[in-house]
Parts: sequence; C-alpha cells; structure tokens
Amino acid sequence: MANRDYYNILGVPRTATPEDIKRAYRKLAHQYHPDKQGGDDIKFKEINEAYQILSNPNKRSNYDNFGYAYSEGGFQGGGGGGYEYDFSNFWDMFGGRQKGGFEDIFDFFSDMGGGQYRQATKGEDLYLEISISKKDLGTTKYYEYEIQDYCPECVGSGIAKGYSVKTCSACNGLGQVQKTTRGGFGFFSQISICRACGGKGKVSEKECPHCRASGRVKMKKNIEIRIPRDVEREYTIIVPKGGNAGREGQPPGDIVISLKLK
Repeated sequence: MANRDYYNILGVPRTATPEDIKRAYRKLAHQYHPDKQGGDDIKFKEINEAYQILSNPNKRSNYDNFGYAYSEGGFQGGGGGGYEYDFSNFWDMFGGRQKGGFEDIFDFFSDMGGGQYRQATKGEDLYLEISISKKDLGTTKYYEYEIQDYCPECVGSGIAKGYSVKTCSACNGLGQVQKTTRGGFGFFSQISICRACGGKGKVSEKECPHCRASGRVKMKKNIEIRIPRDVEREYTIIVPKGGNAGREGQPPGDIVISLKLK
C-alpha cells in the first residue's frame, strides 16, 4: 500500500494535538460512515486508518520519522496489498456493535501456490542502541549501521545473471529422495530431504559468484532519525523491513532502535 498523508486525510496540521485529531475524526467518521446516506466506505476506511496511526503516540512518532507506522504484531500497510482495519475505536466512540468476519482459508492457501510447501523466513531483526543527550532532543541525527542487504548482482535470488533455475536431477523435482534397503525382515524405505536442492526441488543453473548463492551481501547504510522532544529516559523506534534481507529473496527483518538519554 502506498504511503498516505494521514494529516491531510483528517484535515489537521502536523502540529495537531490529540484532542484536535480526535475531534476531526469524530466529525469525518459521522460524515462518511457507510451506514449513513451519502456515506463512503473507502473514505471511511481511510479516515479510520489515519486515526489509528495519529491517535497512538508511538505509531505517530514512527510515521513522522519514517512515513509509516509499526503496530504490535506486525507492520500495517505493507507491499502485499492488504490492510487490516481496526474499527474498535469508532464503535467505542459512537456506540453500536461491530460485525465480525473472516477470510476464506482456502483463498489463503491458494495464494501459496501449488506444488511443494515452502516456508517463508524473513531476515533477521537488527537492534541498535543509541545514546543521546538532552541537546539532541527535537533534532535530526544520522547514524551508520551494518546490514546484510540484497545482493545487487542477483537482486537477492542467488542466481547468476543470465541464468535461471532448473529441476533438480537428484530428486526429479520432488525435494526428497527415497532409499530402499534390504534387511533380515524384508525391505525398508527411508525418505529424506534431497541434499542437492535442500528440499526445494529446484536448483540454479549457476550460482551468483558475488554473494555465493546466499542472495545477500554485507554493506553499510545510513538512517535518519528525528528524535522526539519528550524523551525522558528511553524511547524505542521500530522501522519495519529495515533489518537484514531474507535469504533467497525473502522479506527483510525490522530495525529496533533504542534511544537512551544520558
């Protein structure tokens, strides 16, 4: 989902107080609620989304710093297309009962694709601890850190340029091999993961020499941090997808930044 200007959606300035934000949300939610005549479901969801971020101090700070917000349990608004809306605040403020719902579990599994099961493992999270002084409060600082990023030569695939993947000849694309042995009581079969392809059923025609087929390389990056004015002792900022890249093109981890006041 593309980043949105939540302040513009609620019609408030970036310096708006929590009371200003709540007041603007109540007015717009009344106006665009889909149950009302002239309501707009899409607009209402945008308004609710903006309020979810700006009414939470931590999410608002992350949004002001990085343009998006992190919520407990996962990143809201990623590149996957979906966004999970929480309407609990609306019903708490205006009353009424929220209708429940669920996703079709078959649709979920169909998105995973046919063939073998492959577990998606994101990259490792990074933890940065930064000491700040009182004179740093309310300022912008730049910090350098080391990261395992996607290989620029193979774009994280681990496959050399100009080459692709092919069916593993050792297991014929099954990802597993069967070994049959004869014992005193008959024949025994043992099934194990194919070592040649690691259970994937596919192998690259040629491994990327730049990253040695890992899909990532070590490099240094800079991050811009706008330090809040009201840090008393310690403040935590979470940057979704800012951590180490996942292997073989899997999603990156997060960065957890701990600001500690000297």
